[in-house]
Amino acid sequence: MCSCHEFKKNVRLIAFFYSIALTQTHIAYAEDEFKDLILYTENDPPYVTVDDNGEIGGLATVRLNHFLQAIKFPKENIKIQPWARSYKDVLTKKNVMIYPIVKMPERIEKLEFVYKLYEVTAFFYRLSSRKDIVIRNINEAKKYSVCVVRADYREDFLKRSGFTQLDESNDSIMNFKKFLAGRCDIAVLTKMGLHVKLQKFKLDSSLVTIAYPLSEIDSSLYIAINKGTDQKTIDALKNTAKKLK
Repeated sequence: MCSCHEFKKNVRLIAFFYSIALTQTHIAYAEDEFKDLILYTENDPPYVTVDDNGEIGGLATVRLNHFLQAIKFPKENIKIQPWARSYKDVLTKKNVMIYPIVKMPERIEKLEFVYKLYEVTAFFYRLSSRKDIVIRNINEAKKYSVCVVRADYREDFLKRSGFTQLDESNDSIMNFKKFLAGRCDIAVLTKMGLHVKLQKFKLDSSLVTIAYPLSEIDSSLYIAINKGTDQKTIDALKNTAKKLK
C-alpha cells in the first residue's frame, strides 16, 4: 500500500497536470450559465474529503475542480449530504449532478456520465484472522455476509449478482467500522480507500487481507447528471469534458 507521503505526492501531480490541461482549454461560458445546477457529494476518503471548514478535497476532486473551473460552476452549489439521499435526487430530479459515481447498467438509463475523475479497482477483503474465509470465484463469495454502503454501486452489483447477506451502512466510515468489528465476513473496498481508512484509525495494514479481486465490475469514478436536464446543458458539459481529456 502507498504511504501518506506518496498519497499527497500523487494528488499534487494530478493537480499539476490538469492545471496545464485547463490553461490549454479555451471554453467561454457566462458566469451564470450553470447556476441552476446542483452538485452533490459526500465525505468518502480518499476520493472525497471534507475538512472542519467544509473545504472539499480528495483524489476524485482534483480533476473535478478543473472541470468546474472550466464551466465557471458556482462553489455554493456544491452540497454535502448522505450518499443515499444524493443518489435518489440525481435519479429523480433534473439539474442535479453527483460525484463520485460508478457506471452501472441501471444508472446509464437515467444518468449522463459526463467526465471520468479517477480509475479504481475493487476487492473483497477479509480480516487476516479469518483464515476460514476462502474465495476462489465470485459465486463462492455469496456464502459470506458482506458489509456494504446503502445505494453504493458495489451494493447494486452484489444484489444483481445474487448476494443475499448484505449488511448495510449509511456511509463508508460506519461500513468500515462494522467490518473491523466482525459484523460481517467480508467487505468490498479499494486499495486506496482501505489505506486511508486504516490511517484514519491508526491501524496496521496487516489487519486485513485481499480475499478476491472483484474484476467483474468497473470501479472508475465519474461525475454524472440527471438525463432530464436540458440537452443543451448536458452537451455543454460533455463538450468541456472532451476538451479537458
